[in-house]
Amino acid sequence: MSDHYIMTTSSEYPKTYVAEGIDHAKALADYRQKDPEAFLMTCEAYLKGEVERTMAKFPLTRVTERFYEHMLGILPPIYSRFSPGWFVSEAVVQRVYTQFIEHKGRYYAGYANLSMSDRKCWTIADIEALEATGTATEVDWFPETT
Repeated sequence: MSDHYIMTTSSEYPKTYVAEGIDHAKALADYRQKDPEAFLMTCEAYLKGEVERTMAKFPLTRVTERFYEHMLGILPPIYSRFSPGWFVSEAVVQRVYTQFIEHKGRYYAGYANLSMSDRKCWTIADIEALEATGTATEVDWFPETT
């Protein structure tokens, strides 16, 4: 049996890790003495869900120039010839990075998945689709005094 996490219904985060080669049924039974709702989840399934939850937290969004410039100065940017804009060089989780794009005098950001299997980077077409909705609003996450 592959590596698993013991999960509970009360938390989205793993409670403990059960390595390959360990008796998973016994480990789960032991943990259920603390929490009868505990269940096993493969590490692969957990990590995939973690990426999906993270990506949903910050979809492509219009941001202020100040936010864009501030983030450009926080960590060294990563540039890719395959994607517009740049990425903050520290991952949010797994291979999810914050992508920033300047397009037609406006600034955009969102989480981008740079994994080889589920790659999702923002494109100019995505920006144009966002603007076409007529509902795009500008986000500035930092107080004016910073």
